[in-house]
Amino acid sequence: MKQYLEAGRLCSPRGIKGELRFDCWCDSPEFLNNIKKLYLDPKGERFLEISLYRPSIPSIIFKGFEDRNSASVLTGKTVYFDRNDVKLPEGVFFNDDLISAPVYDVEGNLLGSLINIEETPRGFYYIIKGDNME
Repeated sequence: MKQYLEAGRLCSPRGIKGELRFDCWCDSPEFLNNIKKLYLDPKGERFLEISLYRPSIPSIIFKGFEDRNSASVLTGKTVYFDRNDVKLPEGVFFNDDLISAPVYDVEGNLLGSLINIEETPRGFYYIIKGDNME
């Protein structure tokens, strides 16, 4: 189970105060409302402290990157959040937690296991691998 999950990608600067457009990959930009840190690597070794987050745009400003020039070095970076910083409602799971889960048909027959989830504009595709697939 991954500790640090992809939150999205930092895009071009917006204005002169270090604000970056943010391409959020979560269910909605509001999902990250209470997050105080985002990480620059999937191991959580380098973090950025959030000083302002606007989910309505969405855009973000990090401490130490409060001008356009310093913020522009972050353009194109993928950022991650710590799963411990988010409390999910009961019965809700991260997609990463579903990988390798057994998959059954409506009659209760084991089809195989979930090996990947691909997001497309029309929804999610669940890739299943197993001997019982027809």
